[in-house]
Amino acid sequence: MMEKCNIALEEAGYKPVTSKVTILKDLEGIENDFPDAVIVKRKIGRYLYYEYEDKSFSIYNIPLNDDGMAHMAQFVSIISKFEGMPNFDWVDDLIEHFKLSLNIPSTRETIVAFDENFDLKGRNWFAMLFSAIASEQALEIKYKPFGKDVLIYLFHPYLLKQYNNRWFLFGCVEGYTSITNLPLDRIEEITPATIAYRPNTEINFQEYFDDMVGVSKRGNETSKIQIMVSNDRYHYIETKPLHGTQRVVRRENDSTVIQIEVIINRELKQLLLSYGSDLTVISPESLKEEMKADLMKNLEKYQSVHLK
Repeated sequence: MMEKCNIALEEAGYKPVTSKVTILKDLEGIENDFPDAVIVKRKIGRYLYYEYEDKSFSIYNIPLNDDGMAHMAQFVSIISKFEGMPNFDWVDDLIEHFKLSLNIPSTRETIVAFDENFDLKGRNWFAMLFSAIASEQALEIKYKPFGKDVLIYLFHPYLLKQYNNRWFLFGCVEGYTSITNLPLDRIEEITPATIAYRPNTEINFQEYFDDMVGVSKRGNETSKIQIMVSNDRYHYIETKPLHGTQRVVRRENDSTVIQIEVIINRELKQLLLSYGSDLTVISPESLKEEMKADLMKNLEKYQSVHLK
């Protein structure tokens, strides 16, 4: 039995078992963890044989209870997000494997739908970047900003993040310590770099985005932003906050004043502008003036449009 276990362990890339006690404890663990796994032992000559009482039993063929089925269905829905993504064809096979081996009902109907732009330029880089991050591989990236010449970066990739149906690669450019993000749709070519990979030891990406909206971080200084929201719109913003720091400052007859504390960036301004006249920035004065200037530009453009 130890010999057979070690063959399987070696194929899976694990160290071999060297103690009979380990095998016996594993058998005991199977019986404890799987109530239907009744193991019987038979002695024939000087050998002791172990087998399941029910010879058709397998720990890999156990029907899930209702909760287990629900959790697995959620998992399948989540990984289905990668269906159709270039170089992620294995996801289709994985989903079918789960459905068949775990008796998950097969259905062609969508239960959970995610926002996704399947025509987005740059989606073909996702699998390569995913692999580079997982294997800690530095990259040479040809990147073309809008309206500028192509730039070549030696890049240490750390994170892929989606925002507003667009994918961004976060990492460090060789020779710099600050975090850079590159939208995948502006990448023209990726090849493995010959430089040593520099792991991320400074940034906690679980917290990196906590004080901002979107993906553009310009400094670390946050601002307390007070915003007047029409009462008709406030019910929506109350249930879908602009940011996790959102709180009510005061209520007025026809509006509610809220406050958020975030880094001011272009994604924040775009979000605020998306609410139109239902939302007005009160402070800080610098952001208020920027919002007014953007609105004036829009007004001038609309006034210059002549209907034919």
